[in-house]
Amino acid sequence: MKKKIYITLIALVLLFSSYYYWENRYVELKPVISKGYDRQIVFFQNDYYKFVQPNEISASYYKNIKWVLDDSRVDYIEENGIIYVRNKFLNDMEMVWNYTTRATSSKYFKLKREIDSINLISENEYVASRKKIIESTLKTIKTDSIKFYEDHENKEN
Repeated sequence: MKKKIYITLIALVLLFSSYYYWENRYVELKPVISKGYDRQIVFFQNDYYKFVQPNEISASYYKNIKWVLDDSRVDYIEENGIIYVRNKFLNDMEMVWNYTTRATSSKYFKLKREIDSINLISENEYVASRKKIIESTLKTIKTDSIKFYEDHENKEN
């Protein structure tokens, strides 16, 4: 009886380990495009998308995909110009399609540039306001300490 329990536990551990390895291994990132909607019955959302060959996508994809992945905080490895992502990342083809669209879209980069400039302006305004507060606090401390020192000297005399 104990032997069957041990064998079952070992089998479960091996199955879990192999699944974990399979989902977390690094595989080549391939661009994804939409197949187009033609009113068929679709059981899985991934049926709307397909992987494309490197010559079917614009060259800007390969230049910009690293920036998009970094911006989205996706773990990836680059070896010999090929980008590898975790296998579980490729299970959601809509997300990969979204990253492909971002990497090839000039609108996305214009929007990011605009957002970054707005964030920089607001950050500079915040820093300037903090600097004013700190300077006024330091000025107050300086005048208070001078006043305290003068009052202290007057009391001693």
